[in-house]
Amino acid sequence: MHITRREQEVLNLLLQGKANKQIARELGISDFTVRDYISSIFHKQGVSSRSELFAARLKK
Repeated sequence: MHITRREQEVLNLLLQGKANKQIARELGISDFTVRDYISSIFHKQGVSSRSELFAARLKK
């Protein structure tokens, strides 16, 4: 599935180990919006947690 530009921005910050609140501050969006983006990223990547996401990204 296609990841949007904004999801890619969130993903990059997520992979840097940033917390939702840090991501929200950096991108100027709400914590709730960050949570929605992360949920969408997880769904599109076929994972259910940050650790699974990190592991899946390492395999690529």
